Amino acid sequence: MLFYGRDTEVVQRLKPEPMTPQEEAAQGGIDELDFDIFTHKANMIAQEGKETTMKLGASSGMRWGDVAFGIYTAQGDLAVVATGIWFHAVLGQIPVKYIVKHWVDEPSVGVREGDSFFWNDPFYGGVHGADMGLAVPVFYKDKLVCFTGAVVHSGESGGSEPGGIVGSAKSKYDEGLLVPPLKVGENYALKEDILNMFAAMNRDPRTMILDIKARLAACRIAQRRIVELIEARGEAFFTGALRRVLSVTGEAARKKVSMLNDGVFRQPRFMDTVGTEDALTKLNITIRKEGDRIKLDFTDTSPMLPDKPLNTFFQGIIGLAMVYFCGWFLHDLPANNGLLEAVDWEFPENSLVNAQGDVPTSLSPFTQTCFSHGMFLAGARMTYHLDPLRAVAAWYQGFGVPIYGGMNQWGEPIADITPEINATGCGARPDMDGVNGAGAYFATMSDCSDVETTESDRPFLYLFRNYFKNSYGHGKFRGGAGVGFGLMMHHVPWVAMGAFGYGSRFPATLGVFGGYAVPPVFIKTVSGSNVKGLLQESSTTLPSSYDQLYEPENPEEGQEVYSHITMPIRPLMNGDTFYLPVGGGAGYGDVLERDPEHVLRDLREGKVTHWAARNLYRVVYDEETLRLDSGKTESLRKEARIKRLERAKPFDAFEAEWKEQRPPDEALTCYGAYPHPSEGPPPGPPGM
Repeated sequence: MLFYGRDTEVVQRLKPEPMTPQEEAAQGGIDELDFDIFTHKANMIAQEGKETTMKLGASSGMRWGDVAFGIYTAQGDLAVVATGIWFHAVLGQIPVKYIVKHWVDEPSVGVREGDSFFWNDPFYGGVHGADMGLAVPVFYKDKLVCFTGAVVHSGESGGSEPGGIVGSAKSKYDEGLLVPPLKVGENYALKEDILNMFAAMNRDPRTMILDIKARLAACRIAQRRIVELIEARGEAFFTGALRRVLSVTGEAARKKVSMLNDGVFRQPRFMDTVGTEDALTKLNITIRKEGDRIKLDFTDTSPMLPDKPLNTFFQGIIGLAMVYFCGWFLHDLPANNGLLEAVDWEFPENSLVNAQGDVPTSLSPFTQTCFSHGMFLAGARMTYHLDPLRAVAAWYQGFGVPIYGGMNQWGEPIADITPEINATGCGARPDMDGVNGAGAYFATMSDCSDVETTESDRPFLYLFRNYFKNSYGHGKFRGGAGVGFGLMMHHVPWVAMGAFGYGSRFPATLGVFGGYAVPPVFIKTVSGSNVKGLLQESSTTLPSSYDQLYEPENPEEGQEVYSHITMPIRPLMNGDTFYLPVGGGAGYGDVLERDPEHVLRDLREGKVTHWAARNLYRVVYDEETLRLDSGKTESLRKEARIKRLERAKPFDAFEAEWKEQRPPDEALTCYGAYPHPSEGPPPGPPGM
């Protein structure tokens, strides 16, 4: 029977489907050498699909690697993926399973050779409406053998605000295009009437349509490669080997999990915004490891917010769990949903992490990212005994992303995000500092463009883009430096400009094992700026780095406005400037254990301030020559340790004092009952 509305059953099917009789019968005919050759070829097919998508697409996400290209079984399980973005690797299977469940035997739709299916409804995609996917069925001699598919963040989805993010959304009806899996092509051709409808519902139709066609081209190339592989080895071998990838992965995942110590790992996490207003929310993350299974539990998390876009569907949280599992703990296993054989979960009703009904989810990446950071913190403790070198500090996990809309210098409508989302610092490691400007924690193999490419079809002029001081968490090993950049509105009369992220009230990314957090971030804009005139005069005093913005010598004048990193969309006029810092990685270990020579190296390279060198790292040196005084440094650090002990108090005394503290009521309007959200309704507005 055709299902109208949301299918709440299919989204639960994140783990591999039961093996079919045909898949099971094929297992006996696959030897290890043939299987190894098959997996290599399948991975190369997926990699070609990913590279094709990136080369043909138009949006920032597609051009710079926020792409997951997968090969799915005929039942919809993701078996092979090439990705720069881990969470889409597992979430892309939900729409495919929906297609198998609803359209294969539906005579008015059907699934036939030459078809193609599009989706962007976050209920099936798991994240938000800007994340869009396309899949095609692959047939061999009239038999459906698999699907190929590409999931990519496109820059615009037609919401009430540009750029694919609606920070002020009150319901899902503010969020624009929300398409469940829909047939958009037949007989190897896209349906122009549907593309025309999409274009009419989008601020940047050119980019959206080009992105759809890029996905389809990649899927067709992979389809041809798969048919060639089947013709060489036979359909039974291909089907059996594709399924075996899942079986081998699941077995290996359970085995590795079984090597961890049993235990309970708790990590409460907090956010400081619910969209365009500041408010405190809590994610209470409990990870229970027992035997060969890990269970995620979110009891005592803040309640679902009926009119705030911070809600997330539970499947999005599971997708973000794969960031940690695929990229860090189970990094040596294939990235597919076989990994979920070792993972269970429990999501409370009416909670921020289990969206229901028509609540908005446009900012669900915040909640999912906050959870992902909790996975890093708890995961470092959980895995340290097994592999200390993999127990690392987190990459920056707070976002800091400009969003914009309007017209570009070529008279074309545009709406997107800038690629600096992929320029955050890598977390520190047990034996070395993090990598500077490494990428994004969720897309570790992505890029952030060169500024000339961005400027070529965007109405901005970059004033600078480089690393800035103290942009990371300090520690025995520091996190990688983040990128700070400045934009001037250029070529056009105005640009609708905003940003999204959290971590302006307090740090979004904490260190591990004594390492420091990444500093809070905020946005500076200058209306009526004189920078354009200074550029015309070839001024040599303009800031060339983010640090110099706040030095007395900065000659920029105009109306300065400072904003939370989630900045509501507003027009910036030609010549106005916009400055945003992208956070670095978190720190690892005690700052007093950092090699003083490493501190001096950072001073020479302009990545740390003299204040931090003296007051955090307690290093004594000559400020002119940067020559170390080893004896005085050792004495100063010894004194600092003594003072730490003097400040120490028994845990019971600390806890009693801590329990007396409470955030102001105006910060708790979305929190739930304080301190335990699940123990009662959220408090009313201040004064009630």
